[in-house]
Amino acid sequence: MPDGYFLSIYAHICPVAAAYALPRRHDQAMALWHLDNYELKLLRYWEFERLSGIKGHSLSFPDEAAAYAFIAEALSVEGLALDDLNEIVGTPGLSTARQEAGDLWEVTPDVAYHSLCHLYSGMFVDSDIFYRERILCLSLDAGPDHVVDKDAWNKPHYLGAFVSQGSVSVFPVQSPALLWALMREKCSLAEGTLMALGSASLVQLDLDVPPLPDILSVEDRFAVADWIDAVARLIDEVVESHPNKFSCPQGKFTVSENKIAALVKIVQAESFNLVVRVIEQAIARFNIDPKQTYISMVGGFALNCPINAQLLKVFGFRDLISPPVVNDSGIALGMGLHHAANLSEVINFQLGSAFHGRQHSISEAFLKESPLSGSIAKIDNFSLPQVVEDILSNPIVWFNGAAEIGPRALGHRSLLADPRNLSHKARLNRIKQREWWRPVAPLVLAQDVPDWFELETPSPFMLQAVPVREERKEEIPAICHLDGTARVQSVTDKEDPLLSRMLLAFKDRTGVPILCNTSLNDKGEPIIDDPLRALTFALEKGIEIVYINGLRIQLKTSETFDGYFVYPYRPFENRYFTAPEITEDWLKQHNPHQLTRRELAAYFSNPRLAKYDLTQKEDVQRLRRLLSVAEQRRGGVFDVMLTTPGGEGLSSH
Repeated sequence: MPDGYFLSIYAHICPVAAAYALPRRHDQAMALWHLDNYELKLLRYWEFERLSGIKGHSLSFPDEAAAYAFIAEALSVEGLALDDLNEIVGTPGLSTARQEAGDLWEVTPDVAYHSLCHLYSGMFVDSDIFYRERILCLSLDAGPDHVVDKDAWNKPHYLGAFVSQGSVSVFPVQSPALLWALMREKCSLAEGTLMALGSASLVQLDLDVPPLPDILSVEDRFAVADWIDAVARLIDEVVESHPNKFSCPQGKFTVSENKIAALVKIVQAESFNLVVRVIEQAIARFNIDPKQTYISMVGGFALNCPINAQLLKVFGFRDLISPPVVNDSGIALGMGLHHAANLSEVINFQLGSAFHGRQHSISEAFLKESPLSGSIAKIDNFSLPQVVEDILSNPIVWFNGAAEIGPRALGHRSLLADPRNLSHKARLNRIKQREWWRPVAPLVLAQDVPDWFELETPSPFMLQAVPVREERKEEIPAICHLDGTARVQSVTDKEDPLLSRMLLAFKDRTGVPILCNTSLNDKGEPIIDDPLRALTFALEKGIEIVYINGLRIQLKTSETFDGYFVYPYRPFENRYFTAPEITEDWLKQHNPHQLTRRELAAYFSNPRLAKYDLTQKEDVQRLRRLLSVAEQRRGGVFDVMLTTPGGEGLSSH
């Protein structure tokens, strides 16, 4: 592999998918790399949802020209142009001159490419560990996309890998992630909300639950859905015969919430037991000593912080080395690492911190000339004593440096508050339009973690939920979940010197080395990654103090903000993801037999339907007959991917 720049991009190009807004890959992202004499560096990471403002961004580019224009604009901020790239990998339709002779994104013959990229994002985050130590990596998501890998459904979907000093053994595993994807569909709540509700409610049931079916691929989804329905019916029977068990034991939960919580607790227990079996089988197969082995969890299920912490405790693994982008937003990371590691000799790479996202230059002069200048009361430079005073008074907006990558705010695009003040947690949840029982995470100095939490290893990416020490709970009520745990993020001076200094200053003032941290975004919105959008958010929510890159901005929150200025927060969507107009001529070319959006969603969701040509009448007739039979067989539901684990399916429409 030649030295120089290359790009890995997890995206999709299709005029039909763009025109009908059909999701094909969700949580799309793009990574810029540089290789120099076997030294690999991640220079920048773009998560599309932060550019478009569309959570879980799954829009397709309408054509290659739009995709290249998007890439060119992103590169221009980094002082680069398309001609500076040696290669582009990961998305069909995007190629450089060097790639025209072949597909350098290399479809893998034995395992799903999507799942393999997850593995590389988890086991190659630190090349020193990869080449010198042992790693057990599990890729546990709901299902692979098949944009690149047309044969993905005929390969193992969920993978494990055991790494011993650079030697990699990949093997199929079961994954509980499909349980949670189907739970999201059934309960109409996001997985994170479900997990939070399950841990918050005190309802407990002793049910004779039927055995969980094997979960080896997305084709097991119907058996899993039937199992969930069966457990839900058992819970309903308890409600009917013993309603007192659901009579809001904490005074605030509704019967409906407690029923969902009871179901979540059962699914959580079954998920844990399934992963334990997977790990036990790997330990026996490879003669693994957990104390001498790192574990890396990737795939959407790796956002299950309580189970991550439980696995470390039960098995005694050396440490958790998952990246901050464990969900599909990390596929672009895995694509780049897989590409470099397989086309080069031994390479050196350390992901290091999470702060590889976009950076923004913003000055006092820029703010004074912006359309929001009339809402700004005062602008000062940052000072430690002042920021501590501000946090003691009320929650603040904190926007600093390069954005963190992944779905968790890790202290660069955050709302920060005093953890000793329970009213601050309530206000944060009101600001974000969240349920009262939703938890707020703690930022804590790494050296102080063991004194406040039952955690002995670092947790820099907020991927473990652990008990708060009993003697400390009353001191930090705002970050204690209702079950007495907290989703910890440890902070060091090396990873984030400014945030470390803030925590030290707060500790000097209060005796507590912890701050409340929750993501800077409104309900249904991705983490805000634009300074002017951060200011409009603060004005909308009545937050007086905003810190942006070393500037303290005091807003005129006493005045009613009527939204007279709406920053064009989504320029990338408007310019590059604009759907083609569905004219008569367009239909004749792309959808001449006028399949409905629902039929098209079914077609794109199942790779085995790709053999049918949408422009050929006989193929469309066969396709419609097949879909009709499938719908009748499943009681009115097409036999396609019902959830959106690979960014595909009907349910999101």
